[in-house]
Amino acid sequence: MNVSRGDFREYGPRICGRDKVTFTFAVNATSEKISILLFDKSTKKQISTIDLSDEHALGLVYSVTVSGINPDDICYLLKEDKTTYVDSYATAIVGRDIWADAAAREKQQFKVYSGISHIEKDWKDTKVSIAPTDMVLYKLHMRGFTAGNGMSSAKVGSYKGLLSKLPYFKKLGITSLEIMPLYDFEELFLECKSSISSKGKITQVQDYIGKVNYWGFGLADYFAPKASYFGGASKAAEGLRAMVSKLHNNGFEVIMEMAFAQETSSDVQLECLKYYVKYFHIDGFHIVGCNAPIERIAKEPYLGTTKIFYEYIPEEILCSESGSKHLFVYNDSFMNVTRQIQNHMNGSMVQFANHMRRQNGAYGFVNYMANVNGFSLWDSYSYGEKHNLDNGEDNRDGTNNNFSFNYGVEGKTTNKMINANRFRQMRNSLAALMMSQSVPLIVAGDEVAATHQGNNNPYCQDNEIGYTVFTKNKSKASLQRFVEQLIDFRKKHKCLRVETPFLMNDYKHLGLPDMSFHGSEPWMMSIGEEQKALGVLYNGAYVDEKEEVFICYNFHYDTVEMALPLLAPGKRWRICFNTADYNDKSDFTPKPIDNQQTIKVPGSSISVLVGLRVNTK
Repeated sequence: MNVSRGDFREYGPRICGRDKVTFTFAVNATSEKISILLFDKSTKKQISTIDLSDEHALGLVYSVTVSGINPDDICYLLKEDKTTYVDSYATAIVGRDIWADAAAREKQQFKVYSGISHIEKDWKDTKVSIAPTDMVLYKLHMRGFTAGNGMSSAKVGSYKGLLSKLPYFKKLGITSLEIMPLYDFEELFLECKSSISSKGKITQVQDYIGKVNYWGFGLADYFAPKASYFGGASKAAEGLRAMVSKLHNNGFEVIMEMAFAQETSSDVQLECLKYYVKYFHIDGFHIVGCNAPIERIAKEPYLGTTKIFYEYIPEEILCSESGSKHLFVYNDSFMNVTRQIQNHMNGSMVQFANHMRRQNGAYGFVNYMANVNGFSLWDSYSYGEKHNLDNGEDNRDGTNNNFSFNYGVEGKTTNKMINANRFRQMRNSLAALMMSQSVPLIVAGDEVAATHQGNNNPYCQDNEIGYTVFTKNKSKASLQRFVEQLIDFRKKHKCLRVETPFLMNDYKHLGLPDMSFHGSEPWMMSIGEEQKALGVLYNGAYVDEKEEVFICYNFHYDTVEMALPLLAPGKRWRICFNTADYNDKSDFTPKPIDNQQTIKVPGSSISVLVGLRVNTK
């Protein structure tokens, strides 16, 4: 074994030859003795200690190239004085190959080791570039999505299980997958306890408290793909690449959710994003948490075409954007505004209309009607209160601001009228989502009314409460079909999803404004706060389409009669669907209506019409 000064180019381990590895890491200013401990990967027995000196340092950064070792056979730990720890830049984690294997890991005192992956290897991939206006996001949890689909145990919690559902994603109309943490995290909640030996020696040991970090949020090994998802530590990097390559070959974008812990430095966050773009060709990141260095991320040239989704991006950053759109505001504003007016909780039609047309040429927005840190879509109309007791926190965790309504019964019921109302409201929320101008996001299972049994924060529920359970019945199959048709309708009508804000006037002199509002009388100049019904007309000619689209939103309890704007000679209004009337035999084929001046829209429903040129012969 030979040890020499390294190259300092990148933190972490890098294979630089058949039997060479360069280790680069930073240390504390007060540390005096710095070492690398090498272990046999299979037996975990220590095989060498490499003590480093000042000649291997540049400031507080040490870099050393070790030759005469096989990177596939070893793992390692870093040591500063008496403290031994896992390299935070390790490209693999050894010791968590099987998900939540508490019994086996207890025998190893829950230890894990830094691993080395062959990330330097070139690999074949297909570049995918999906315009923001064409995106339909689908958010899932690798384990929960595969466990809830009734797959074999070999596919549960595996990227191979996820890839087996590609035909499903295509049929639904999804373009982009947002996947919850794919980096290696400690799924077992551990705590330190004091252990006293027979000789009275006190030592600190790790103890499993019986709770699972199912979501994967918190301090983690961000540079290592999760071993249990990708075939073990030795295959993790190759597994993630295989998944990305397969998704790209099928035209899907890959968006990683990055839930950096509060104590994670800005530098580490930035380097981590660049790392996954460089070595794994990740298309975008949804960054969770309030400590992201968003200004640095927005201005980082290496991330200049990578899609970045974040809850709050300061206006000055957004306004300075130019070039391809890659920054997206991602929060629950659309969901809350829509639920409030839908469930009659002092909702504002003005706010709703504004959110339906949120858009900007330089940056974008993400809209959704449910997300993982809140009620599922079904639960939003089935529970008035959160039910998180199984989390072990006395129901104190999870948001209380759900704007949900149970329609008469808390939770599951056999009452046909209540269930019909719930499905109608789900169709309403999904229709509003797909007719909105921003990027729509669906959480896995919402298209089939999946439930978390009223738990709006199932972060530790590694069971059916937390999983995406795809049970089917006639109503759920009908809802899934409705979603497929909605997405298809959105894709066929670009006027619903243009790249820039509507100007609300006919600036191209095409006969109708690009977008306009209507009520019981056509051509509303303004929207009143007291309104609960609104018609929105989109002029397809502004995007070279031959059809107009007219959407009637009625959030009143009762039927309202809404005016139909006058079309050009030779054109007629046709109705595609109404959310109250939709059933398992419905489709979105435009159907004739006799009255071309007004339309009756049932209470708590949405009607969608198109203006078509018809042959009168």
